[in-house]
Amino acid sequence: MNAQIGIGTTSPVSTLDIRGSLSLNSRSFTSSTTAGSTDQTLLFTGASAATVTLPNASACAGRMYTIKNISSTTPMPVVTLATTSSQTIDGNTALLLSNSKATVTVISDGSNWNIISSGIVKARNNFVLVQSTADLPAPVSGVITLAAGTTYEINGTIMLTSKINLNGCYLIGKDANNDKLIYTPASGELFTGTKGGTIKTLTLAAITTGAKLFNLDLASTENLVFRDNVIANCKDVGLVKGGYIVFFSVVNYSGNTNGITYQDVNHLLLDNTAWFSTNSNTFEKLVGTFSMIEKLGGFSHGSSANSAVELDVAGIVDITDAATFKNTAMMGTGTRVNGTFSGKWEVECPGITTEKDDVATGNLYLTSAAATTFSAVNTPTKVLCTTTGVGFFRVSSSTSNRLVYDGIKTRRFSVVASVSVTSQSANKYFSFYIYKNGVKLPESEQAMRLSTGVDKGSLTITCTVQLSTNDYVEIWAANTSDASSMTVETMNLTIK
Repeated sequence: MNAQIGIGTTSPVSTLDIRGSLSLNSRSFTSSTTAGSTDQTLLFTGASAATVTLPNASACAGRMYTIKNISSTTPMPVVTLATTSSQTIDGNTALLLSNSKATVTVISDGSNWNIISSGIVKARNNFVLVQSTADLPAPVSGVITLAAGTTYEINGTIMLTSKINLNGCYLIGKDANNDKLIYTPASGELFTGTKGGTIKTLTLAAITTGAKLFNLDLASTENLVFRDNVIANCKDVGLVKGGYIVFFSVVNYSGNTNGITYQDVNHLLLDNTAWFSTNSNTFEKLVGTFSMIEKLGGFSHGSSANSAVELDVAGIVDITDAATFKNTAMMGTGTRVNGTFSGKWEVECPGITTEKDDVATGNLYLTSAAATTFSAVNTPTKVLCTTTGVGFFRVSSSTSNRLVYDGIKTRRFSVVASVSVTSQSANKYFSFYIYKNGVKLPESEQAMRLSTGVDKGSLTITCTVQLSTNDYVEIWAANTSDASSMTVETMNLTIK
């Protein structure tokens, strides 16, 4: 009477010990029904609302039922789980299954019904869990083309001998420390083709000499989003060419022999990338024509022992809009920047010189004096002399006594000028001005009087002026006594 029962075993360890499969009764229904003594699983497939009535809990203590709404009708019809004799389901008189795949399992405690499990069973559409290469599409001519519109989740380490065409898909992991794609051939590249996509939270490597991680030639409308990834121990990170938006964000680079080249990208965004000192040769190389470049945050730590070049901009042909390089810590003993930044750049990073329109400056000084003649009394003319320019940054001098602003952003400058002057005879009065684009700035006027013909007078001119690209400033003077000439023997003109 108290024996344990074993099925498939002569030594049961539980009251009922089944060493094999278990079958329970399953019944589909399309309209209201009552759960009977021969039911266990009830599957609703109807097109309109229905009720499942549970039996008297006091007559079937310990009995369990599982009810699931699998109707394919839209909108989803509601299945109501009801009781008898005013009994409850977890304290409620009824329970609704109103969502697709909603399911509940209840058990009788001899008085009422209790929920022991419930939920909405959902499977993600267009989703593949990748635990081996067998979970990926079969390669054709050595290329795995991912199914368009599908998310592929990498689970664990996948060793690949075929290339991947992203085909606009999502290729993601949950943990970059454990979810990895490793490309092992001695030639070719892991990511290939003309299509973009999203790659996120993975460790990636092309570990054999002769192989690359990227060799992408993106169509002009394609976007590539690459974020929260680790690129480690690649022999060559490779090339990303073309595309509308290429966005690399929160990327950790370590132990790579050769870095990455970006070429002819419309909008290139590089945010919070970390290049450790274990990387060798050129880290990031920019080549060709770009519409916009943004490199923000992160750091580059180059070692001369690894022949490191942290950023190479020498190959940029043109930037049509603007480029920003800010808040990236450039450090280490390697070469920090190869090439020069054009006027389209705003550069403000620890470890390298700040280069932006806000710090544009230039200075001229007189190297050869000349007499300045006047056509009439109180008629200003440009001061004549030969000048040499020094300390130019986004400022040039196309002719003597002229400073030209070469920056892009309109900004206000402080202008400081000083002159020392001699005149032909005594008691001459002269006024000096700053002219912008050949137009007098009245607020800049300074005057002097020379008492004798051998006097040398000096003065300083200061003012502020707003300059746009190719605007220029000069020093002009007027004889307010008569039309006799003067000679400026020393002169400095600075804008900053």
